[in-house]
Amino acid sequence: MLLSVKKLTFFLLLCSSFAFAQSPYGGFSIDANYGISGVKDPGLSDFSHFDFGVRYMFDDTWGVKLDYGQDKFRTQEAPVEKGINTSRISIQAFSNLTNLIDSRSYFYSRTFNLYAHAGAGYSMQKSVTIPEGGTDEIGHVIFGITPQISLTDNLAIGVDATGIIHFSQHYWFDGSYTYNSPEFNGSPNATSTFIYNFTVGLSYTFGER
Repeated sequence: MLLSVKKLTFFLLLCSSFAFAQSPYGGFSIDANYGISGVKDPGLSDFSHFDFGVRYMFDDTWGVKLDYGQDKFRTQEAPVEKGINTSRISIQAFSNLTNLIDSRSYFYSRTFNLYAHAGAGYSMQKSVTIPEGGTDEIGHVIFGITPQISLTDNLAIGVDATGIIHFSQHYWFDGSYTYNSPEFNGSPNATSTFIYNFTVGLSYTFGER
């Protein structure tokens, strides 16, 4: 079963309350992004991705991020819709590369900051081509880079490029089973896939810096 957005929102807000209570210097942020979902094979891309999450910085360079994202892939819209819906939750290490390179800088002191993130998580895919096929549960690794510009002391806008590698995926992006492909000879084999996201988003940091 796909995770409920309402339940995840409540969980993330709960995390945010805890982090805010523990962070007088403004190490806690909320992020939200929207943009392109894409895969190289079969060459699909669409403005169908969104994600949101909470981030906690332990110091001026290193932190951790918990995020939830959704993507939609369609190879056919009519007369019969074909494709998959996918959602994921990830835990990632988060680094301010600007401060890592220049130790003299202060936490969020510059207008421009360059961040990197990487981690692992759990993905769920549902085929709209085979609605009775059930949910495909997949492990993934995720990594990306985020240039960000501060608009105010607490609000920043940024772009993000993220890659996600799925392990043991049982649906192609057209919603059909992977083991229907001739190279698998009908055996219930899965495959690894790569998804990319290019997004624009806002980040709000709580607390005084």
